[in-house]
Amino acid sequence: MTQPLPPLNQDTVIELAREGGFAFIPKLAGLRRIALADITPAQRQRLNQLLNQTLPYAREAGQPDSPGCGDQRYFRVQINYASQNLCSEIVLLIPETRAPQALVDLWKTGQVDE
Repeated sequence: MTQPLPPLNQDTVIELAREGGFAFIPKLAGLRRIALADITPAQRQRLNQLLNQTLPYAREAGQPDSPGCGDQRYFRVQINYASQNLCSEIVLLIPETRAPQALVDLWKTGQVDE
C-alpha cells in the first residue's frame, strides 16, 4: 500500500496493537485507542505523517504476504473513518522488525508527539 491515506478528521479513531507470536498475552498487546477529537490539530497532523511513513512497510490483512506467520510479531493499525454519510475502516499490518521507531513509541505510550 503506497498511496497516501485519506485525511484524518475529528471523527477518526485509530486503534494500535502489537499482535502475533506463539503465545497470546493480552498485556503485551497493549491496545491503544486514539480518538482524533481528543488531540490537537498539530498532533493530528503528526499522526497523519507517521501513518503515511508506515505505508511502505504495511500489508493489508488477509493477503498472502501479510505478517503474523509463526513467531513474528506485528503492529495492527485500524483506522476508523466516520462522517455523516460514510463509515469506513482501513487495517494495516506492519511487521515489528520493520516498524518505524515513532510507531513503536506511539504503541508504548499512547501519546502523539507534536
